[in-house]
Amino acid sequence: MWYRMRVWFGWRLGSGGGPDERLSAFIDGELDDRSREDMAAEIALDRGICVQVQRLRMTEDLAHSALQPPSTPNPDVCAEHVLALATADTGEVAAATSPSNSRVPTAVLASVGLLLTAGVAFVGLRRRGLV
Repeated sequence: MWYRMRVWFGWRLGSGGGPDERLSAFIDGELDDRSREDMAAEIALDRGICVQVQRLRMTEDLAHSALQPPSTPNPDVCAEHVLALATADTGEVAAATSPSNSRVPTAVLASVGLLLTAGVAFVGLRRRGLV
């Protein structure tokens, strides 16, 4: 990854290279055996270089994780988790009310009101002799 970034931005890894370039090449596995052994020895002896390697590796891990597509949750696992949370408080699953069940009282009241209004209107019309 660091190699691609260096190519994209025009950076080049010279034969000697600066310390940052050598560390990046070490992390990316771009060094030959001898250079890798020398760099490993420098890292082991110098605490500052060791911290810098850890930071570069953490940056590389963050860049890799940022480029990964987000994971989608498994709906079955989510449903089981929600069900477990719902039963944790009561110990039993609450009866699910469907939307049609909650509208039945409203529909019944509306139809009774309509019949009552029609009945009153019919009686009024009958008294006047219109029906």
